[in-house]
Order: sequence, then structure tokens, then C-alpha cells
Amino acid sequence: MTSDVTTEEKPFDRRQLLKRSKSSKRFASFGESCRSLGKSLRNIFGKDKKDEIKKSKRVSFDTIEIREHNLTLGDNPSCSHGPPLVMEWGHTGRYEMSLDDYEENRGERRRDRQLAIPRHQRESILKKSGVTRSEMNTVVRENLEIRKENSNGVKKYLARQRLICKAKKIIPVFIRRRGSSNKEQTAQ
Repeated sequence: MTSDVTTEEKPFDRRQLLKRSKSSKRFASFGESCRSLGKSLRNIFGKDKKDEIKKSKRVSFDTIEIREHNLTLGDNPSCSHGPPLVMEWGHTGRYEMSLDDYEENRGERRRDRQLAIPRHQRESILKKSGVTRSEMNTVVRENLEIRKENSNGVKKYLARQRLICKAKKIIPVFIRRRGSSNKEQTAQ
């Protein structure tokens, strides 16, 4: 047995939808009925404007640009041993390649410790770029002083925080004791 049922799509009739939603529910306000209508329309059409906006915001990359910079003596006090390095503003080389080629040839990602340049290698780079040993030593001494000042500041800050915590604990107890002694005096 075969059935020859044909389904004919009817054009969307907003008034019919309004009649159905009004008859099935009573709305407290016009705004509420509009929200209900909006939900019904989203259910019928299956798309929300927010969904369309989200889908339209896409970014893609196809080429990357790599710039090489010379390294010189820096002033970063967080460098724990030896002189710090910093990149110069101007770049010396510039390369472009497709992102796919880069991903194929880049090798494994390095861990944090592998990204740090050892002290002797930094000193060698600086010597090749014309920085003298006395300039390196001066920067290292300045960085030590800055780190000492920073650690003293942190110590002072922590001491103040401990004092504040103690005060927050003691003051309410003191106020309660004082309040109870005042009540005793007024009762007598």
C-alpha cells in the first residue's frame, strides 16, 4: 500500500501565529506577548539573529610574517643571572610564508625553560654586538639594587597586611568588650 499524500507548504501567516499564541495564553503586557511571538518565530525558523552574528564573526590566517631583530643590553630587573637582553626596534630581516608551510616546518614547541637563554649565551650575544663587560656589569648591579628595593617593598607590604589582619580581629573584640562594660555601668 502506498499513499500519495502531498504536503504543500503554506506561506507564513503572522496573524495566525498571533491568534494561536493569544488563545493559548493570556499575557500580562504587550511586551510579554511580543517576547512570546519572538520565541515562536525563532522556533519556527530555527535561527536567531545572535546566531547569525556569531557565525559571521570569523577570522582566518593564510600568511605569516617573521621579522628578525638584533639583540642588545636590556634593563629588565627580572633577569635573575647575568645581563638581560632586549630586542632593538628596527628589524634586520623580514620573511613571509604561508601558515601551512610554517606549521609543517616549525618543529616541536619549546617548554618555558627552553625559551630562556642561558647567561653565557646572552653574554656572548652582547659581546658580538659590541657591548663591553663593564656595561654588562653596571646593568647587572643596577638590576640587583632594583630587586632589593622591590623585595623590601614587598616585605613592608606584607607586614602591613599582617598588621591589618590582626587589627580586624582585635578591634571587634575590643568594641564588644567596651560595649558590654558600658551596658553594665548603665545598669548600675
